[in-house]
Amino acid sequence: MDTLQGLHFFLYIYLKVTQTEASSWTIDVPSTVKGLAGSCVVIPCSFNYPDPRGKAKSFTGIWRTTEGVQVLYHQAESKTPEQHQSRTRFLGDISEKNCSLMIDSLQQNDRGPFYFRIEIGGYDSASYAKNKVSISMISEPNPIDFSVREEVKEGQTVSVSCSVSHSCPKYPPAFHWSHSGEQRFQAQQLQNGQWMATSTLTFHPNHTDHNKPLQCKVTYRGGKHQETSKTLKVKYAPVNVKVEYQSDVNEGETVNLKCSSDANPVSSYEWHSETAALLYKGQNYTMLNVSRHSVEALYCTAINKEGRARSSLVQLSVLYAPDIKTSSKCSSYDGIIKCECIVESKPPSMVHFVLADRVLQSTKVEKHGSVITGTLQTDFGSFKLVHCLSNNTLGNANLTLSLPVNDNMHLIFITSGAGVSLLIILTATIVGVVKICRGRSGGASTSDFSTMKTHRHVEFPHYTPTKRKEDEDAHGNDIYTNNNVYGNTDGDESIYANV
Repeated sequence: MDTLQGLHFFLYIYLKVTQTEASSWTIDVPSTVKGLAGSCVVIPCSFNYPDPRGKAKSFTGIWRTTEGVQVLYHQAESKTPEQHQSRTRFLGDISEKNCSLMIDSLQQNDRGPFYFRIEIGGYDSASYAKNKVSISMISEPNPIDFSVREEVKEGQTVSVSCSVSHSCPKYPPAFHWSHSGEQRFQAQQLQNGQWMATSTLTFHPNHTDHNKPLQCKVTYRGGKHQETSKTLKVKYAPVNVKVEYQSDVNEGETVNLKCSSDANPVSSYEWHSETAALLYKGQNYTMLNVSRHSVEALYCTAINKEGRARSSLVQLSVLYAPDIKTSSKCSSYDGIIKCECIVESKPPSMVHFVLADRVLQSTKVEKHGSVITGTLQTDFGSFKLVHCLSNNTLGNANLTLSLPVNDNMHLIFITSGAGVSLLIILTATIVGVVKICRGRSGGASTSDFSTMKTHRHVEFPHYTPTKRKEDEDAHGNDIYTNNNVYGNTDGDESIYANV
C-alpha cells in the first residue's frame, strides 16, 4: 500500500510540473532572420503564458530594442516612432498568441537585436528579453535554383522550375518567363524565417526554341531583381528543306545542286525524281551534260532520327541555241504565198527572212512556250528560194525554204487568147527578168525542193535598226556591203516587243 501511495505522489508531481511548464511565459522566435535590404522581412513569433484564472480582456504586443528604450512597434500607433509607423505591423492575431512582425522597406538600422513584450490587460505582462532577434542584412537576392532538362523533344510536354529563398511571405517574389506556357506558383516555409518560392512553367517546345535561352526573371518586394537562363536543346525533324542551284543552265553544261535544312540532329540527304525514283544519296548532287530532252523535275529529302521532310520540286531551265523545225515551209493559197519559219529555242530567238539580198520584215510573230513562229507574206516575184534565219544569245541557225509556183500566171496565158507575137514578147520579157534575178541572187538554185539546209553563206542581221537611203531602195544595193541588214526593216523591234 505504501508503494502505491508513493507512485501516486510522483505522478502528481510530474503532472504538476508538466502543466506548469506548458502554461509558463515562453516564446518561440529565431535568433537571426536574413533579410534583403529594401525588401521586407517577417520575424516569425509565437508566445505562451500561464492561463489566467479569469478571462483576459485585452492584449498589447510591443517590439523593443535591447535597451528597452526605443520602440520598434507598438499596437497603439501613436506610440510607434514615426520612422517605423508605415513599415512595421503584426501579421497575426496577438490574442491567438501570434506575435509575428513584418518590417517593410528594410533599412540598415533595422538590424536589431529586438525582443517582444506582451501586456495582458487585467492579468499580467512579460518581456522576453532573453529571446532576442537580429536581422542579417543582405544586399543582393539569394541565387536562383533553375531546373531544366538538358535535351527535350519538339512537341513533348516539358516542365521547368525556378526557385528562390526569401524572407517576405506576405509579398513573395514575382516570376517572369521568357517563354509562354502554363505557370504554377508554390510557397514552402523553411527554418529561421526563410521561405522557398517556386514557379513551374509547363510548355511544348518546337524547333524555333533550339539553341535559344530560356530565361527566368525574379522580382522582389522593393524592386530588386535577378535573372538566370539556360540554353534549350530541342531535338526535331528536318524543316526548311531547300535546294541551292543555278536555275538557268546552258545545254551540255554541268549543274551542281546543294540541299540544306534545319534539323537536330543534323540531316542526311537523298535526291529523288518527280516520280520518287532515288537518284543519289548525299548533300551535293551533280548533273553532267544536261539536256533539255532528259532533264526532269526533282526534289531533295532531309532525314534524321526525328523524321524527314522534302523540298519543293526543282525544275532546271535549260538554255539552248535556235533549232529551226523541218515543219517550216512556204505555201500558196488563192495565189497568195505565205512562208512560216518555226524555231524552238531558249531564250526566245529573233526570226528573219532573207530574199536574195534583202532582209524582209515578218508579217506576224507568235510565241508558244519556247517555240517562235515567224510568218512572212509578201510579193516574192519570180524567186524560188527564201532564207529563214534565227539567232539568240547562244547561237544561230538558218534554213532555206522553196517558194511554190504561182499557177495563176499559167491560167492567164491559157485564157487570154493572145497572139503568138504577144506570147513571144512576154516570153522574152520573162527570160530577161529571170536572168536579172539570177544575177541578183548570185546564181541561187531554182530546184523545186520544199525545205533544205542552205549551203550559201548567209549573214545574220544585226539588232540595231537604221534607215536605208532612198537610192538603195530604188536600186536594190547589196545589203551586205554596208554591213547593215535592217535597211528596209524599220519597226522590227516593235514586232518582237510582244514575244
